[in-house]
Amino acid sequence: MNQFSLIGFLILAVVVATFSVQNSGEAVVKFIWWQFQSSLVVMILISTALGAIMAIFLSLPGTFRLRMRLREQSQHIAELEQRLRERETTRTRDTPDTR
Repeated sequence: MNQFSLIGFLILAVVVATFSVQNSGEAVVKFIWWQFQSSLVVMILISTALGAIMAIFLSLPGTFRLRMRLREQSQHIAELEQRLRERETTRTRDTPDTR
């Protein structure tokens, strides 16, 4: 799955870069009392970067939740393996030698 994600990301980056270069006019951004004028290429790249950063931040809680669950399950597996080893040692001690 990681290779498909990387290929998809690279294709998207090429599309955004091509779109940005082909639309290189001036852009004015107005928000409440703030006004900013720059190249449209810069605006597109900044908007894309901010979108990627927001997507990363939105995926963080799920990632942390999965890591915590993985850690808990690893600890549970270790406990079960320890109990299994203890049972095997008691079973080998309880069985009489038939030599």
